[in-house]
Amino acid sequence: MLTMLTNNHFDGRNGYQPKWLILHGTAGGSSAQGIASYFQSTEGTANPVSSNYIVDQQGVVVCSVDEANAAYGNGILTTGHDPWWSESINPNDETISIEHVKSDINNAAALTPAQQSASFALIKDICQRNAIPMRAADAQGGITGHYSIDPINRSRCPGTFPWDALWAYLKGNTMTIPQGWTDNGTTLTAPNGVPVVRGFRDYVLAHTWDANNWPLQAEQGRTPLELSNPSLGGGTAQDFRMATLEWTPVKDVFVAWTGVELQALRAALATTPTTPISTATVNALNAALTTINTLTQDLTDVSTAIQQVLTANKS
Repeated sequence: MLTMLTNNHFDGRNGYQPKWLILHGTAGGSSAQGIASYFQSTEGTANPVSSNYIVDQQGVVVCSVDEANAAYGNGILTTGHDPWWSESINPNDETISIEHVKSDINNAAALTPAQQSASFALIKDICQRNAIPMRAADAQGGITGHYSIDPINRSRCPGTFPWDALWAYLKGNTMTIPQGWTDNGTTLTAPNGVPVVRGFRDYVLAHTWDANNWPLQAEQGRTPLELSNPSLGGGTAQDFRMATLEWTPVKDVFVAWTGVELQALRAALATTPTTPISTATVNALNAALTTINTLTQDLTDVSTAIQQVLTANKS
């Protein structure tokens, strides 16, 4: 671990102890050192920023703010925040923050294997040393993303993140490759050759996945993601033989309610009017039918003539 400290912090956390660990995505940048240097460059400006830790795509970890102090990374509460955050307490005082370097502005990129490995180990270490619950956050503490504090401005922070793989790691579970499938560290491939990547890969590996539940095609973007729940907006989905996995920036990866979606699809089909056939098409079909009937009659006549010849020959 490297240390590149910044003065952008609240000394001593104003007497509070960290109860939550907040995960972020940088939405830009290319290295942990580069982000740490940027934090330092904002000292004394109108917009000083910082985070306790930064993890980049090569697995490099940089500490920018000691855990004894509160970084500036978690901003302020906005409407719709999770109910356990107190309006009277600066959320930075009760949290430790980790930035994950992502070069795209939407934080859509998946963590690299090296980044994921370094992040998971750091998260576990922080939680164990600070008695932070190693599970999804609630009123007693835990781990969540910046969206929990600021759902208006940071709904895509940390963006794509392997939550299920993290919970499995923290529980001591191993990642299990379904029998007959192969995995190269970034792509899980089913026996039919269809790839499963990023969050969907993490989900399959972190759960007891039926080896016969093959993907039917590669993941694809869908808008809306679900007919039965248009409020989800757009997202990504991958259909398997027995289930559908879906992803949105807010919900991350989850199993779709396939039965509900199937009902909505059937209802939509039942109310879809039949497309009227044009006059030209009707005429063409009638002409084809006349031709078929003529050919049928001709074949009947030929058959009758052959039968007469055969009968006369027997006489």
